[in-house]
Parts: sequence; structure tokens; C-alpha cells
Amino acid sequence: MKKIYLYPIVFYSIACLVNASGVYAQNSAAPLNLSLKDAIGRAQENSFDYQAAYNQYQRSFWDFQNYKAAFYPKLHLDGTFPNYTRAIGRVTLPTGEDIFVEQNQAYSSLDLGISQNVKATGGVLTLSSSVNRIDVFGNNRDITYSAVPLSITYRQNSLGFNSFKWQKQIAPLLYETAQKELTEDMENISLATVGYYFEMLAVQAALNLSRQNLASADTLYKISSDRFRLGTVSKSDLLQLRLSILNAQNQVTQDSVSMVLARQKMLQYLDLPPDTELALEVPDEIVFFAVDQEQALKEATENSKTEVQFQTKELEAKRAMMQAKAESRISFSLRANLGVSKTAPTFPLLYNNLDNQQNIMLTFSLPLLDWGDARTRVQRAASNLELIKSENKRDRTTFEQEVLLQVSRWNLQQKLMAAALETREIALERYELDKQRYLSGNITLNDLNIAQQQKDQAINEYVQALETYWDLYYRLRKLTLYDFKQRQEVEYSK
Repeated sequence: MKKIYLYPIVFYSIACLVNASGVYAQNSAAPLNLSLKDAIGRAQENSFDYQAAYNQYQRSFWDFQNYKAAFYPKLHLDGTFPNYTRAIGRVTLPTGEDIFVEQNQAYSSLDLGISQNVKATGGVLTLSSSVNRIDVFGNNRDITYSAVPLSITYRQNSLGFNSFKWQKQIAPLLYETAQKELTEDMENISLATVGYYFEMLAVQAALNLSRQNLASADTLYKISSDRFRLGTVSKSDLLQLRLSILNAQNQVTQDSVSMVLARQKMLQYLDLPPDTELALEVPDEIVFFAVDQEQALKEATENSKTEVQFQTKELEAKRAMMQAKAESRISFSLRANLGVSKTAPTFPLLYNNLDNQQNIMLTFSLPLLDWGDARTRVQRAASNLELIKSENKRDRTTFEQEVLLQVSRWNLQQKLMAAALETREIALERYELDKQRYLSGNITLNDLNIAQQQKDQAINEYVQALETYWDLYYRLRKLTLYDFKQRQEVEYSK
């Protein structure tokens, strides 16, 4: 692992380029010194993107808790007290004759039960106990009780398709995806912060360059004015220097506007007060390390959400196909009940000499003529499964190519970074030399302007190279969920 500390040279140091005290000199408030690491930390705690990512994870977390709770026993108590009726209703006698009679009665019930979903079969097993009471009011007042002290019921809607089996496979994958997605979202926040940070840093550097160029042009103009009176500088060169001052003033104004806009974006993303002054530090202490392509692919496959999503999509497609097949064939539903019951005129007699009760019901449904509807649904589900497999294969290849591309870019960045640093130093030194040569009359003003333009371009390209370094660093972390610098997986506390 090779560590490179990039320190600015004397006059045109990057620290000078991003000196925030010169950006908003009219504001007396002390600026907030902000490093890239600090900015990322703030964004991962306060930004809207973080709130959205965390809430999305919370929803998936509670979905998974709901799935697990569905397979715990559920205890319930249901009751009706009272259900009172006083009306005239129609009653059919044993002879078949209908008559109207007055009804004046109340019905009360209490049911205690515990139910359990059965993963292995896809049915529901219920144990319950109930008691009922009917009060008849009027001249012939009467009270009747009935009870089912114990009832065991098993219910299954389809014997050919077990939805619980598929939930057991898919639900944990959905939650695992949510966990990995939260980590990827945090890395996306890091990437976005790098973009906003360097957007402001580049504008800040450009503004300071514009001010330095304005000061330099003003100094050269004053010196050349004296030399013009002595006849050693032409009027054309003097006018060109005056134009340089005007152009530099315009550039300062334009960069000041750009600075305000970039600062607003940064403050908004970090959720800082809009009047906060920022002084960004140059993140130029960078570390280069080689990233092995095979290791990067291995970490990306094991850690990222992509592979889990592939598995989930394929399982969901298989579930849909199996359900379509089950619905296209003969289907059975089962309901069975076993227990004891009793009726009595008084409550104490309810639990004496209990009577057995049994009930079993098996129903079936057989499609006889559907004009190919069931067959087409099966074929459509099967085709969708094959499509999902093909898409997964394509997307897996695309993902792996993206990982390899970013690894290649990273491994080349060290050379590009070193070249940008050397170019900047040479351009700065050359400009200082050419400025002295111009004052000595050894080169033309046009030569000096070319040196200034190359100096400005070299400084801007150096800042861009720094941005590329940090963008690649966090992009690799996002793709693989692995920190190759620390040699460990990327994790965030939930």
C-alpha cells in the first residue's frame, strides 16, 4: 500500500485556493471548517436521503417481523353480550306450515381459542372452547346453555399449493436485501456528498484563482503603465492588460454567483442552516492500494444486494408458476373438527356427560371447460420464469462488468493523480518564471497569458483528479460493500 501526501506549493497552494475567509469577507461569522469525512458523516445522519433510506429499511424490518409473527400461536377471546331481539318473525312448523310468532330473547356467547399456522402443510390448526346462552323472556321465561369445552379444527384451503413454504424461502431474502440496500444507500449518500463537496470546492478554487488573477493583472497594469510612460511598453500591450483586468473582474463576479449556488446545494444536502458559512478542506491526503479484480468480484457477489435480488426474483417467479399449475388441476380443500359438546338448562350441568362431536369436510374443484385459460396461465408463468432467469444472467454480467471497470479505473488512478500533481506544480512554477520574464521584457504579453491559462487549467484538473479519486473510492465500496483500505466489510448500525 503506497501512501501519497499531496502538499501544495508556496504561492498557489490549494489551501489558499479554498480559503473561505476570502469568499465571504463581508460576513463576520466564523466559517464552519468542513472536511470531506465530516461532510459525509453529517449527510449520513441528517440528509433527506438518509431519512428516506432508513424509513425504507424500517418498513422492510417490520414486514419481516410481521412474517415471523404469523407463525407464532395466536390467542384470541371473542364474545357477544348481549344480542337482544324483540320482534315478530316467521317460523316454519314441522308440518310445513309457516306462522308468525313473537320473539323476545337474548343470545350471548364467549369463545376462547388459539390458532397456529402450520408451515409444513400450509393449513391452520385451531384449539378452542366456547359457551353460549339463550335467554327467552316473557310469560314462558327460559334459559338454555350450550358449550363446546374443547374443539380441535384443522383448515386448509388448498392441498396442492403451500403458500407458507414459499414465504419461508422468500421473506428472509427480502429482509436480507433491505439490510444490504440500507448499506448501499449509505454509500450512495457518500457518493452524492463527494459530488456536492467537490462542486463547491472547485468553484471555491476558481473564485480564488480569479481573485489572484485580478490582483496579478492589476499589478502588471500598474507596472506597465510606468513603463509605457518610459516608452518600454507598447500601448497595445497596455490596453491588453486593461482588458485582462476587466475580464478578471467579470470572472470574479461569475465565480461569486456560482459559489453562492454551490454553497446553497451543499447546505441543503447536509441540512445545515442557510446562513452557515463553510470553509472546505482539501482532501489531498490520499492512499493508493491495489485492488484485485477477482477479490472485488467475490466481495460484490457475497455482500451486495444484487445477488440476493436475483434469487428473490427467481423464487417469486417459481412460486407464481407452481400456483398456476396447482390452480389448473383438480384442487382440494379440507376442514376437520373434533371435540365434545353439551347443552343444559343450567351452567353446572354443561360439563357432565359430554357428547362427542366430529366434522370433516373435503371439497374439490375440477376445471372441466375453460377454453385454455388455465393452460395459458401456466405457460405465461413458465415463460416469465425463463425471462427472469435470462434477465438475471444479463444483469449479473452487467454488474460484474461494472465492478471490473471501476477496479480498472481505480488501479489506473494513481498514475493519473501523480501526473495531475506534477502538471500543477510545473504550471505554477512556469507562470511565476514567465511573469518575471515579461517584467524583464523577454517575452510578450500573449506568452504570459498562455502561461496563466495553463496554470489555471492545471489547478482545476488537479481538483478534478482528487474528485475522481474519492468518487472511485466510494463507488467501489458501494459496489462491493467492502472497504479495501481497511480490509473489512462495510457495515452500518441499524
